[in-house]
Amino acid sequence: MRLRLLFLLLFSAAFVKAQKIDSTNLSDLQDYELRLAGLGEQMVRSFDEETRVTCGKNFIMQFSRALRVEGSFYYPFDSLKNVMRLTSPDGLFRIFTWNVATNDEKFRYFGVVQMNPEMLKKLNKDMPLYNSFYPLIDRSDSLASFLYTETSADRWYGATYYKIIKSTHSKRDYYTLLGWDGSGDKTNKKIADVMFFKEGKPRFGAPIFDLKRKTVFYRMVFEFNDKASMTLRYEEKRKYLIYENLVVDKPGNEYSFEHYFPDGSFDYMIWNKKGQWEKQPKQLEVFE
Repeated sequence: MRLRLLFLLLFSAAFVKAQKIDSTNLSDLQDYELRLAGLGEQMVRSFDEETRVTCGKNFIMQFSRALRVEGSFYYPFDSLKNVMRLTSPDGLFRIFTWNVATNDEKFRYFGVVQMNPEMLKKLNKDMPLYNSFYPLIDRSDSLASFLYTETSADRWYGATYYKIIKSTHSKRDYYTLLGWDGSGDKTNKKIADVMFFKEGKPRFGAPIFDLKRKTVFYRMVFEFNDKASMTLRYEEKRKYLIYENLVVDKPGNEYSFEHYFPDGSFDYMIWNKKGQWEKQPKQLEVFE
């Protein structure tokens, strides 16, 4: 394991050399990555829940220290296999998300938004951004009316993200985040949330998801049987936000989400002139 990590770190060093990270800072980042990789292994593989949770807390502490190192934005951290890493399409920030399993087959989610220092210098004149990174604190279990709530980084609806989509309206950039949440022993969730910046700080949730209901949603959460697999993805070519429809297995099981399954039909949304994802009247006829 250690030899493999050393090989990956050497590869990382070759990558970041072009980014002109100071050699001392590079050495510090490599040391942090080795520590984080060890904590990450325990965080995922330990049979003891207390050990997993403790390693998860230590992981974010060590990670926060690593992100304070000058040049860390350009360091890939690619040996951290349990962490999802995404960079926004415009290069403004990176977002890291990961989870820790609990004994009741749920997950605690952790995350960090790291800002690009070069872009911060350019943006500070119009949109001051006060920190180089923002820890994300999962409060999804305690968020009331989460479908209609805007939250801060410390009241985050936790998920592991696998896609960022940038859209713009009235000179404000919106970053739609597609993610997964293993919510319990009977259900999973797919989530479409949105991040934007207000007064220089990241915010989550906004009234941009128009599903043609009575009200517009701040985020979309699809919950379904944990043995099923549901599609939620963005098609770059047609600029469609596509989601698979969920149906209950039989009458009487409504609102019991372990009885919901994808039915193989797909709806899609398009970013409209009002700055919203708008559900289209026809289902997707060709799914590529």
